[in-house]
Amino acid sequence: MALFSVIRFDGLKSRDWLIYKYPSEDIVFGSQLIVQQGQIAIFVKNGMVCDVFYPGAYSLSTENLPILNKLIKLPFGGRTPFSAEIYFLNVTVRLDINWGTTDPIQLIDPKYYVKLRIRAFGQMGLKVCDGITLFKELIGGMQKADVIKFDKVKEYYRGILVIKAKSAIADAIITDGISALEISTQLESLSERVKEQISPEFERYGFNMTNFFIQSINFPDEDFEKINKILVDKAAFEIMGDGRYAAKRSFDVYKSLMAC
Repeated sequence: MALFSVIRFDGLKSRDWLIYKYPSEDIVFGSQLIVQQGQIAIFVKNGMVCDVFYPGAYSLSTENLPILNKLIKLPFGGRTPFSAEIYFLNVTVRLDINWGTTDPIQLIDPKYYVKLRIRAFGQMGLKVCDGITLFKELIGGMQKADVIKFDKVKEYYRGILVIKAKSAIADAIITDGISALEISTQLESLSERVKEQISPEFERYGFNMTNFFIQSINFPDEDFEKINKILVDKAAFEIMGDGRYAAKRSFDVYKSLMAC
């Protein structure tokens, strides 16, 4: 295999790449390493993260590869060949990462006492803040490939994201007593609540969560029809007065519980 004199990665046509593995492991001291803006380069030997390079141009030598040089114990200077894996990491901010709950959150609406199946969807932004931690966590848990994309990150961390989002939404509805019909007015505060809970989890894996938004919370039409029927019944009973609507709802809730 030919020895490369210039090592660089100009990026893919799309910005959705996160980690790129350089195609050759055959290198010589004196080779030029070029790290573009928005990238870092990591040298790996025998599964161990060695030296890290930030944007700039470098002539590879024993001076700027101290950890790797210690491992392979090469003589000082010259164009001595050696082998190492080189990975480029994308450290630019990605603001357009979509997320959503795959399974509905099943809750009893605190105002209308109807069982609802709630789904939430939104968008978040991530930036790599600790490339070494990310590399160790991500590569360690995934099959190595030439390119790892942000979609893989969503798959890898979906469990954490969905659990925290569900928990915050359920807490707002149950603890704060917010009806599902009114939850859309709380999206901004809910987004902040979920971000506060999720950010530390992502930081553990080397990510900084730059933003997090819940863009919509919805439930099936048939669930909405149940609430709509209650509103119609309530209007009719309020016309008749005597508190008969409250009594009817208590009876309906009792029947539904007995049927479970």
